[in-house]
Amino acid sequence: MEFLECIKKRIIQDDELKNGLYSLIIYGSFVRGDFLENVSDLDFFAVIIKDESIIPKLKQVLEDCIKEVNAVEVDLAWEYLENIGDPLRKGVPFKFLTIYQEDFLENHIVVYGKDIADVLPKYKFEDLLDWRIERILKLIKRSKGNTKLMHILAGETARLLALINGAKSLRKNDIMNILEKIQDEEAIEIYRAYLDGRKLKFDENFLVRFIESRMTKTKMERQC
Repeated sequence: MEFLECIKKRIIQDDELKNGLYSLIIYGSFVRGDFLENVSDLDFFAVIIKDESIIPKLKQVLEDCIKEVNAVEVDLAWEYLENIGDPLRKGVPFKFLTIYQEDFLENHIVVYGKDIADVLPKYKFEDLLDWRIERILKLIKRSKGNTKLMHILAGETARLLALINGAKSLRKNDIMNILEKIQDEEAIEIYRAYLDGRKLKFDENFLVRFIESRMTKTKMERQC
């Protein structure tokens, strides 16, 4: 993991970054072990003490250090330290801190600074499922007209379906195995397109119908 040492060294050498960051964490597929070259992102989470103006400089450091990793892109999420104690109601309720928190806690590495595992409130997947369904339905309008975002939202819908139906983790093989088990052909097709180089092969109407139908059905089933 030479690129992580590169990032840490660059932060330590820069007083603005060193003093502005409470923590920098890498999480997700790279740490889980199901990272796919030229398909997966490298997911980082920065906890900022008080000044978000350091984010562009930090993003540049990350991009400089990960050039040999063959990630699609650097995905840098960030939040203020004061909001970490209640991310669901303060700041941005990132899914990796809320409904997928268990995966984050099991699969993260502190690159610089302090861990946040003991600072985060503990959430359970089942307790936040209704909230996540409503959030996905609301995001449809925001994603319309953006092919990439709509494919991402459809992929997230497929992944959520797999977890609801018994997937034990966010590992790509676990998700695909459950989608095949429940025989949701459209979800399988969408998820395979993602695994096959993130192909944007579906039109917007198909994706909207898929997301709305699966999330609405799940919502109704949970209300029964």
